[in-house]
Amino acid sequence: MKGLWRTALAIAGVALMGATPAVAGTTGVSIDVGSIAVSEPLAPGGEYRLPTFGVRNPGTETTDYRLVVTYVDGQAAAAPPEAWFSFDPGELSLAPDASRPVVTTVVVPTDAEPGNYEALIGPQIVSGGSGAQVGAAAAVRLSFTVGESSGIDAWLRMLGRFLAENPWILAAIGLGVLLLLLRYLRRRFTFQVARRA
Repeated sequence: MKGLWRTALAIAGVALMGATPAVAGTTGVSIDVGSIAVSEPLAPGGEYRLPTFGVRNPGTETTDYRLVVTYVDGQAAAAPPEAWFSFDPGELSLAPDASRPVVTTVVVPTDAEPGNYEALIGPQIVSGGSGAQVGAAAAVRLSFTVGESSGIDAWLRMLGRFLAENPWILAAIGLGVLLLLLRYLRRRFTFQVARRA
């Protein structure tokens, strides 16, 4: 009986020693910019494109990312709302060792409080794959100042941005002005054609 147990244990030991552990893939994220400091004050009502930064997948599995805005606990500067930011692309999927540039746009609302602002912007892993995560997120430290501005300046900037995004409104206004001008000219300079016998 003892011999039977010893044989079974020996076979199990050999089987365990010969087993190859499964190699798990890794997911990760890295960026090529550490910080962005905007030197000129941003005006309320303005739209600004920040320097482009690259997102890279240093892991061994294809990984999906979402661009997010976060903040540092206890930061001295104000935290700009997430609604001020847009990313192109806002979500991306990268194969191992692949990278892609991301464009960030900041739209400062007309009622933004003047002062210093700080935020962390960057990619966050949304699909972990089957292996371990190597850094769940990476972030660019962003700092900027919102300058003083009169309400009229801010509204004019917002109106300019709205018209630039909706050029058909300008075309409709131009057509309306042209029709009014033609109507005015027609009333002012009327012709009468009469036949003479």
